[in-house]
Amino acid sequence: MPDRLPASDDLRAYVTKPLLDRITDQSIDSDYKAAAHRRDPAGEEPVRRRRPGFRAMVVVGLFALLATTAAVQTSRNEDVRQTSRQVLIDRIEQRQAGIADLHREISELRDDTQKREAALSSLDERAERTSANAAATGERTGFAPVTGSGIRITIDNASDGSEGGTVRDYDLAVIVNGLWEAGASAVSVDGQRVTPRSGVITSGSTLRMNDVSLSPPYEVSAIGDTRTLSARFAETISGVMIHTTTQEYGMPYDVENIDRLTLPAAPPDLLELTYLDAKGDERSKKPTDNTEGDREE
Repeated sequence: MPDRLPASDDLRAYVTKPLLDRITDQSIDSDYKAAAHRRDPAGEEPVRRRRPGFRAMVVVGLFALLATTAAVQTSRNEDVRQTSRQVLIDRIEQRQAGIADLHREISELRDDTQKREAALSSLDERAERTSANAAATGERTGFAPVTGSGIRITIDNASDGSEGGTVRDYDLAVIVNGLWEAGASAVSVDGQRVTPRSGVITSGSTLRMNDVSLSPPYEVSAIGDTRTLSARFAETISGVMIHTTTQEYGMPYDVENIDRLTLPAAPPDLLELTYLDAKGDERSKKPTDNTEGDREE
């Protein structure tokens, strides 16, 4: 705005003067006034101030130095970051390679474990079959106890004490052979298990079996089918012979079915084989030391 309004004659011209022209005139006048105020009272021109070129150069230099330092530091930090990133990538790749190796090892161990488990299962099956075969062999040979149904034959000396009415080793052997022929799976005489190495012998007036003395009445027990064993024994030659002998001499004789019989194992001493060495001396030796252990398992 001007310092004062124009006179009344010029007011109309002032009001109608375009705004842009009026602003331009006033800015020029203001510039002149500002220049006049800078003059000293004596009317001399003011001393021109020193241009700030040196300071600007210093500031620009400092700014450039800071910018350069920042750029260098940024470049170094970038290198460090790139190096750290590459180190991390290398470590990750190493760990991944290690994990892959572990997975392969686990797979190989799993396959090996499966093979060993299959082999162990096969060995277990073989061990079970071997144990079952050993138990069955022990039962058949008489060196393992056996339980089952069967028959019991009781025979005794004649009450008149006649020599013909006395039970002899031959009579017991006939009964045992007849029971085997009739299908018995195990036989014992007075609790002594009959084995391939067993035999009834006469020692004076006493019968002995498995080196154990027997006493009348003699009981011959046999494991077998109670529905057929007694009848089949009676049909054998041995059965006919013993029936005839007992009837002829008046010897007590009885056959009965037993639902549950338990026949003990033969003495383990029977497993010791007796042989002659090169000098003719008698020696004893067990054929297999693991026979009893296998049977127990």
